[in-house]
Amino acid sequence: MKRSTFSILFSIRESKARKNGCAPIETTVTINGERVTFSTGKQVLVSKWDKVKQQVKGKDEEAKALNAFLKSVVTKLYDKEVELNKRGFIVTAELLKDAYFDKVESIKEHTLMEVFTEHNNEQEKLLGKGVSKATHWVSVYTLRLIKEFMSQKYKRGDIYLRELNISFIQGFHAFLRIDKEMAQNSSIKHLKLLKKVINLAVANTYMTFNPFMAYKVEREPVEIDFLDAEELQKIINFDTPIPRFERARDMFLFGCFTGLSYIDIKTLTAEHFERDPQGRIWIKKHRVKTGVLARIPLLPMAKLILEKYKGGSKLLPIQDAADVNKYLKDIAILCGIEKHLTFHTSRHTFASTVTLANNISLEVVSKMLGHTNTRMTNHYAKLIDKCIGEQMDTLANIFSSDTDNPAV
Repeated sequence: MKRSTFSILFSIRESKARKNGCAPIETTVTINGERVTFSTGKQVLVSKWDKVKQQVKGKDEEAKALNAFLKSVVTKLYDKEVELNKRGFIVTAELLKDAYFDKVESIKEHTLMEVFTEHNNEQEKLLGKGVSKATHWVSVYTLRLIKEFMSQKYKRGDIYLRELNISFIQGFHAFLRIDKEMAQNSSIKHLKLLKKVINLAVANTYMTFNPFMAYKVEREPVEIDFLDAEELQKIINFDTPIPRFERARDMFLFGCFTGLSYIDIKTLTAEHFERDPQGRIWIKKHRVKTGVLARIPLLPMAKLILEKYKGGSKLLPIQDAADVNKYLKDIAILCGIEKHLTFHTSRHTFASTVTLANNISLEVVSKMLGHTNTRMTNHYAKLIDKCIGEQMDTLANIFSSDTDNPAV
């Protein structure tokens, strides 16, 4: 139904005039006989109000500013009426008032900071229920980076969703790479989170188009370090009188023979262990990072480590992440291992050397690692293929040398 009558009038409420002689300026909207009145939030001296022209008398700066504001009220009301009509609303005076004060959700003007903050707040509620502290920290940090970028480039603390375009994304990407000196893959982590938030805004009809559709970013290939059988044996044989090194080695080996990440070992408790009818002991634990259930039968080495630390205040006394990585770096040097050893190397070693290299199927390894699908595990199989290929190349060179120089 189209409106037949529509009027916007301004007036002052003299009965509410204050001691200084100023009265509030009010707006009255009438549509098809329905009337609604609301305050503009502005005041004017009663003596300076022109009832006929519905504006402030005079040409001083204050009068000009107030009259310009009243014109902006009219413009906004007409704009909101157009938006309501476009979305199929039957426009009433009360509805138009709500739209003016951004109370009609479907036409509310949303900002990037608003929807990103909402995403982070909802994510915070899920901490420990499928969302890890590390994941939430990345979301908080990304929001902080975006704020810093907007302050630097736009001199603003926020931006409307309708203002987002490919230039904003390109600028943010450059800011991460140049100003924050991030590697490509680190910057992509923040860009992907921004893309996720914008997708949520599109899904909620806060905006109609995601500019990321026209912006593609590619991850740089990363060489994943894992220990081969010989290097793993060096760690197993590593003997040290230094307690902190001994404990770091044991925790690392527990990761190598279970595939559990640092945070999953740190949060491991007795309730995560089960014994099946065949007498096998299993770890069944939802991963902190993803919430996916990892199911791992205990290998002898893992059992020995658990038995070694039995009776302590914690099931496994793993050190702080920064400390354990520092100790592992020293252990690698002492063992003559040239690879960059971190605690996460243990998870890669379990997936490659301990399982896949010993003919455990990709599907089984995927379940033990707590991956959501085998595609996430597949790159470990590729690493094994690469390792096999390199060793076979060496073998081929030996035989090639024998062929070139046959025995007389």
